[in-house]
Parts: sequence; structure tokens; C-alpha cells
Amino acid sequence: MKENQFKKWEDLDITDDFIFSRVMRNKRLCRTLLEMILKVKIGKIKFLTSHHAIRVEPNAKGIIMDVYLKDENRVINVEMQTSNQGDLARRARYYQAAADIDTTPKGSEYEDLKQNYVIFICTFDLFHKGKPSYTFQNLCLEHGEPIYLDDGTTKIFLNTTSKELDNLDLELRLFYDYMKGNNAQTNFTKELDATISRMKQEKEERNMYLTYTSRMMEFRRDGYEEGISIGLTQGIERGTYKTKLETAKKLLARGDSPAEIADLLSLSVSQVQELKNS
Repeated sequence: MKENQFKKWEDLDITDDFIFSRVMRNKRLCRTLLEMILKVKIGKIKFLTSHHAIRVEPNAKGIIMDVYLKDENRVINVEMQTSNQGDLARRARYYQAAADIDTTPKGSEYEDLKQNYVIFICTFDLFHKGKPSYTFQNLCLEHGEPIYLDDGTTKIFLNTTSKELDNLDLELRLFYDYMKGNNAQTNFTKELDATISRMKQEKEERNMYLTYTSRMMEFRRDGYEEGISIGLTQGIERGTYKTKLETAKKLLARGDSPAEIADLLSLSVSQVQELKNS
């Protein structure tokens, strides 16, 4: 996306990085989406925002992740992709390596590495086979039956334009339908849609988007590839302490829990609770 290609605020939807990253800050929605895609139970989510952008060493290529999180067993990066630049396969490889380095403390054993997932939600068919998803794991080529390397890495590329959806669970199938711009039909997509509608009515969110577009231009000039991290939107959102409190009040009025708001804004639960009781 070039500098003059940022969409108008009114035209944004779930397929846009900014909206997707902001909506996925809702842990319930994020967990639901991940469980639909991975077909596993996701534990307690912790968003990895210690680095707004990841650069594994000063001269290495920097990356900015859309939705970057972990639970007890996994580290997961989910990216929204609306254009094919021809580099997604190698980008996935780099993202997984960077996430391993970022989440593995010095002195750890290799067995401490978590299951590492990179998920690209694509509004195009990357492999031109018509399949709704393509899942890749490392396996041996010299044996008739698959021998999986079992290194804990998985790369998944969704193709939301696929028409071969019969084998998908109904919830995921209707999420694909929603991604195509059709009406929300499930509780999950209806909540996504309602959340986006609320966001687009809030002046603060609009201002945050304007700040985001400016920051993205800065990141590109600094050599970071395209993308927006939850950490970046969180950093933009924080601002001054006064802004945090104002944002917390709005989130309380929206019905978010004090614990979720405290996590989002780096406030203590007691601070948020005090606002709620005031």
C-alpha cells in the first residue's frame, strides 16, 4: 500500500489491517477466530506487545505483525492480506523465525520452543487451486508415507474467495462469507460487525487511524515492511495518562471489563475499577 492508498475512514472494513488489529484486541473474538481456524482449544491469551516492531538484531530486516500473541502452548501470528506481492511463503518463514527468537529467553532449551503458527487470511487464492485453506508443515520427501519433522511449526494460508466450502465448519464458512462483504449471519460475525460499527462512530478511533497512517509511513521509511501490530495500535492509543483515562471511561461505557481495559491501556485494574465506581 502506497502513501496515497490508505483508505478513507468511512470505507474501512474487517479486511483492513487497522480494523482487523483493533477488533482482535477483544480476546473473546480473537480466541473464537483462532479456534475456528486451528480447530484446537486456545488457552489464556497474552498479546505480545513488548515490541511494537520486531528486529532480531540491529542490521536485520524489521517486521510489524498484525495480531501477535501466545497462550500456554503456542505463539501465533495472524495477518490480514488483501494483495499478493509474491513473498508470502518466505515472509511466513521469516515471521516464524523472528517469533521464536522474540519469545525464547536466553538460557532456554530447544524443547522450550512453543508451537509456532503463522496464519495469513488472504482475500485471494495464493496457490490457484481453489481450496479454502492451505496448511503446511515440514515433512520428509524420501519416504512413501509422510514423516513429519515435528518441529512445531505450521503455516496456514486461508483463501476467503474459495467456492469449495462444503468441508468447512458452518461458523468458518460464514466468516468467509462475511469477509466477502456479505451480511453477518452468525453470533461471531454479528459481534465483529457491531464492534466495527461502534469503532467507526468514535472520534478517538478515527484520530487513531490518522495517527496510524502517519506512523506506518514512518515505519516504511525506517525499513519495516507493511503491516500493523496490535502493539503499535496499543502504543498509539495510550498517549498521555489523561487520554488513557478518557479511553478507559469510553470502554467501560461500551461494556468492556476492567481487566481487559487495564491490559489494553497498561493501567492497573484498581485504577479502572475506580473509574467505573466514580
